[in-house]
Amino acid sequence: MISINNIVRSVDRASNDSDIKQLNILTLCKGNEKYITLLSQLLHNFYLLPDQPWNMIVEKRPPNLQTLSLCVGPLDYIICFDRAEQYEEAQKIAKTWHVPIILVDMCTHHFIRPQNIIEGVSVKDQSQLYKKPALQVACTQNIQTSWNHGEPSITIPIGIDTDKFKNTTTDNDYFIAIDNHVPTEIGSLIGSKLLTSYTMIPTDHNDLTDIAVNKARYFINTYKTVTVKMLEAMSAGAVVITVKNPDTENFIKHLSTGILIDSLDDLPIVINTVENKDKDFKLQICKAARDKIIAEHSVKNFLDKWTQALTMLKSAFYTPPI
Repeated sequence: MISINNIVRSVDRASNDSDIKQLNILTLCKGNEKYITLLSQLLHNFYLLPDQPWNMIVEKRPPNLQTLSLCVGPLDYIICFDRAEQYEEAQKIAKTWHVPIILVDMCTHHFIRPQNIIEGVSVKDQSQLYKKPALQVACTQNIQTSWNHGEPSITIPIGIDTDKFKNTTTDNDYFIAIDNHVPTEIGSLIGSKLLTSYTMIPTDHNDLTDIAVNKARYFINTYKTVTVKMLEAMSAGAVVITVKNPDTENFIKHLSTGILIDSLDDLPIVINTVENKDKDFKLQICKAARDKIIAEHSVKNFLDKWTQALTMLKSAFYTPPI
């Protein structure tokens, strides 16, 4: 019955020239609470699969995000965020229910999906990665170029609320923010490198009003890719330090909008160098980083681009991949 309803819905959408009203969109969530929260501002109906939990310490669950059930009306789209671990599941659902997939790429093909600096991700069936979605959404032009093989695509920079993520540090604050999902061994390594000079604080905790990156002097990106939390830290005026690789080099201008390092072993020297320079040096990095986020990552642009993306698919009748 779900499959039939979705086919009817697709045919109706393809033959209807009116503007999109309220869509039913299934989102596959695994650590994508921040992105889905941004999407929820579109005011469509969003759904999670029953076996996918929502992490409340990352973001409050939006009221228009519900758990998928049999009583939900026909779906319009599936949004998938992970080629390595979500895409195959999305393809199975799409084929069964006749629903088009929108695939969001947050990193280049070098990494398949965002992964921490000691993690390696591989896929047994590489062909699954390259099955064409109905639409590819890339977070940067570089990512779009990396993955695109002729499918319809659009670049949508991640939106950041620059009024929410802004600097509140004082001269007495010696905090370094790191992602909660950092493996224990990486956290221990960072702690041992920095000794007792700084206090490490997690980006997420029970009080969502106490924003860690807003009071942090530095943010250490423990991923190989550019993450939402890294963008938030740049908006908040924390100096972002990230390991150099094709994705981060394409986004960060070294010693201008952040600092690129070869490995975590470089942390003590890099931080000491910044602290020992003139105060304006650090302020210039923070300002350039925030200016970049304001210019390129507005929430309005993010929502406008997503409305454009959904409109691009409005008249497309979906044929599941073989």
